[in-house]
Amino acid sequence: MFHVGVCDDDAEVLGKLKQYFAQLSLVADYSFDVHYYPSGEALLKQYRAMQGEYAYHLLILDVEMTGISGIETAQAIRSIPDWDVQIIFLSSYPEYIMASFDVQTFQYMLKPVPYSLFKSKILKLCRYIDSCSNRFVTIKVEDGQVVLRRPDIIAIIKIKHSLAQNKLKVITSTQEYIINGTLQACSNKLGPQFLTIHRSIIVNLEHVRRFNSSTVVMCNDEEYPIGRSRSKTVKDVYAEYMLEDLQRRG
Repeated sequence: MFHVGVCDDDAEVLGKLKQYFAQLSLVADYSFDVHYYPSGEALLKQYRAMQGEYAYHLLILDVEMTGISGIETAQAIRSIPDWDVQIIFLSSYPEYIMASFDVQTFQYMLKPVPYSLFKSKILKLCRYIDSCSNRFVTIKVEDGQVVLRRPDIIAIIKIKHSLAQNKLKVITSTQEYIINGTLQACSNKLGPQFLTIHRSIIVNLEHVRRFNSSTVVMCNDEEYPIGRSRSKTVKDVYAEYMLEDLQRRG
């Protein structure tokens, strides 16, 4: 599922985009959770309420609005900072295209936007997000697919139940998901930032707060056991991760 924010002060345009997303959901392989805002101020209020947490995969912003413009709204969002959200601008005037590049825009659509163009642009963006393997990962849940940022994943836990041998719990900073699969498959998909500390537990090193020879404490205050044979590996891998992180920060 893609989380989308749409911001336009024209009620007719918002109504049209609601219709477009409803149509697209019927034919696309993706699902959409769309929130609509009548102004840039309303959208920014939502971002601040979330205290900087990742809010949307995609924003559709009208450039010309009463109050702050779409470009000013995008500038404020980038300064939060949120450099991961993809932005599509709407405008009746092509001269704003150059200004939109300063806020790392993905696309620019001129009004009135026909459904065929809308469908093409949104599906292209969904495929782009899906292909960003270094930053995003797609998981399959019962009612479809969910696109997660790798940094938002805290841990993945094997569910201990006789009837759910291949069930896993994916714990993120805001929600939990139950998926089918194995820890080994998840480890292969997620990459070196995720470490298997126990035969039933994978943790994201970015969210480790402290650990000793037998347990790891994560940013959400959850405490997980370290397998006896994994203690030295966890210590060495975490030390290497912290050193690389310090080097990246300069």
